[in-house]
Amino acid sequence: MSDTESEIRDHNQQQNKPTKPPSSSSSIVLALFSGSLRILFQNKHIFFSILLFLALPLSFLLFSLSYTSRPLKRHILHLESAALLTASNFESGHLLKESREESISLLRLKLLYSFPSSVFSLLSFISAVHVASVSPPHRPSFLSTAAAIRLAWKRVVVTSLCSYSLFFLYIQFPQLFAAVLRNYPRASLLILVAGSGLEVYLMGLLGLGLVVSTLEEKFGWEAIRIGSVLMAGRKFYWWFVTCMLVGVSGWIGNRFEKLTDGDDYVMSGVWTVFMGWKTAALLWFYGVLVIWSCIATTIFYSDGKKGLNTRSNDTDCTE
Repeated sequence: MSDTESEIRDHNQQQNKPTKPPSSSSSIVLALFSGSLRILFQNKHIFFSILLFLALPLSFLLFSLSYTSRPLKRHILHLESAALLTASNFESGHLLKESREESISLLRLKLLYSFPSSVFSLLSFISAVHVASVSPPHRPSFLSTAAAIRLAWKRVVVTSLCSYSLFFLYIQFPQLFAAVLRNYPRASLLILVAGSGLEVYLMGLLGLGLVVSTLEEKFGWEAIRIGSVLMAGRKFYWWFVTCMLVGVSGWIGNRFEKLTDGDDYVMSGVWTVFMGWKTAALLWFYGVLVIWSCIATTIFYSDGKKGLNTRSNDTDCTE
């Protein structure tokens, strides 16, 4: 085993040295922001490289998928709406058949983007988490980051597959209950709101599980279980932080859709769209958000580990 790999494994086994968790939710959020900025500026050179070569290509792929798939999505919705309104069964069947063909085209387009997007997302996540997890006097380097990717990528892939399976299984239930209770608007709305809140909580939990699989020799359901343990006593705090990340990400997506929704953009092509300074700013903003979310999740993991070890030591002393 090389010296770099030994350093990575020793570092992953040791705990970071975060500050003592503040008592109030507001002070916790402020500490998270200040800690993220401190880590970001302490390692600005390597984070800028991650942003430039990994996070920005990921942003470009996701924005391109959103732009190129939009006409297909609108056409599918138009066909399905027309099929419901038409009086002829023959015409309705023809419209639904065309809608299925367009849906297959949309699926192929998403699959075309899925592999490169997954690769850049994996590399961005592991790199940012590794750099954020290194505490003084150690300093992250490009070699140590590459070694961290080589050691952790298989675990992160397995955990990602488990996370996606659990997430897509869960999101079916609120929609199913809302459809069953569609004749009761208030109950249906309540289920959708509660389901959305639980969905955000699940996103935060799965993100924490990915950090566990990056920094520890854990993967799959075991990493997700450990992430749940680390959230003990701070679930609402992490849910609130995840809500902010989801909200900002949604705002970026909505803003990009409004900027690229005119006829001029439809005629000009994808590359011209991204030449605009507003869309370019959103592209960079999303890349920074990706890195910041990795740093914030790593800080939360480190604090959770510190608190868990403290509770374990107190229990041992009591015994």
